[in-house]
Amino acid sequence: MVEEREGRAEIRAKLQAAGYRLVQLDPKIDSHSSRRVDALAYAANADGDLVPWLAVEVKSGANVKPQVALSQLRKWRELLGTVEHYAVINSQWFRADRSMRSMVPVNGPVVPVHGDFGSLTDPALATALLMDRLWFEAEKARSKGHRDIFFPPAELLAETATPGIETASGEFVPVRHDVLWQARRRALASFALKGPQAEEHTTAPVIADAVGRLIGKKLVGTVLDPFCGTGNFLWAAMDRARDLDGPVEFVGQEINTQLAELAEQIARTAPAPATITTGDAFTTELPEADVIVTAPPFGPPMRRPWTLPTGVPAREIEVAAIDLCVRKLRPGGRAVFLLPNNITFKQTLESYRRYLASEYRVGALIGLPAGALEGTTIRAVLLVIDRAEPGETFVAQLGEDWAAQLSETGAAMNAALEHLDGE
Repeated sequence: MVEEREGRAEIRAKLQAAGYRLVQLDPKIDSHSSRRVDALAYAANADGDLVPWLAVEVKSGANVKPQVALSQLRKWRELLGTVEHYAVINSQWFRADRSMRSMVPVNGPVVPVHGDFGSLTDPALATALLMDRLWFEAEKARSKGHRDIFFPPAELLAETATPGIETASGEFVPVRHDVLWQARRRALASFALKGPQAEEHTTAPVIADAVGRLIGKKLVGTVLDPFCGTGNFLWAAMDRARDLDGPVEFVGQEINTQLAELAEQIARTAPAPATITTGDAFTTELPEADVIVTAPPFGPPMRRPWTLPTGVPAREIEVAAIDLCVRKLRPGGRAVFLLPNNITFKQTLESYRRYLASEYRVGALIGLPAGALEGTTIRAVLLVIDRAEPGETFVAQLGEDWAAQLSETGAAMNAALEHLDGE
């Protein structure tokens, strides 16, 4: 095993010496299979994009011939579009010809034709590289005794002169600006979901994307998240706004300083203006908004009194959050919430539910099954409220296929949007 690791390290060193700065050992080719290429090196193509350029198959054994690697190398060419193909047999390098029918012994890989200074354009790879770096930093923190919930320092997401990612092994990989934006938000969300009490800090991208879709035709003006965490709901709404003609402004508020700093760093690469501030949404003056998307904290009671319009003090933070948001919603605006499902049946909330139904349009109530919120068994609901005349509510309880139902083509999503906006 030690010899195998040393052999792979030598291959990486040889590739990097030839000018391949980004080298992956045993990368998984896709999420649907266990197929892995022994070594994959990236280089610039004629357009200046950093792409998979060179594949290496490693074999060992007294009677192994280099030709046995050809069939697998052909598959990598077909799947990855690689240009250069090598086999390393018992530490000897062999290069495949262009027809992929024969191999000749060589001293090592050739220098990439266009160099390796292109920009990475693959969001999945950029996300994977950033995830590796985040876990590397987390392990360093734990080795120093930091075993509580770990969030990376905001400096890891700071802007650089050239947009890019510093990998766990110390190389700097240029990344196209829009791809870097996607990688930062997805990697941070995925990383946070692996930690304890993940549901308190972030929401899975599939739910954030569903919240963005439920905005429907109301996506104009100012989009606010008073409990934004690292900004997942804002970024999902921003994705929906890319094709709009009019300007849309995004505003996030977060009480946790570390999360707010991370969201602010992500916002700096965002394709639309976004402002992230630190503070308690219940005591800070928030702007009025045309759209509000949010997942307020679940569970803890209110620390300070919050009186509902019914005259009853709100003890549940989720209810106070709903009331805060609808008060900030401009006429004709829409709020989309992710909430625990007890707001739909808890007896003490009956008077406030009646108030909402009489003063606002409670447009949709979509129940999610247990397990939809990663790291918890809490059942949740997606609640859509319009500041408009009261009307009927679209109600659905989703099952195990909830993610498919809430997708762009999902039946529940399309039925909800038909009800909300007549789409």
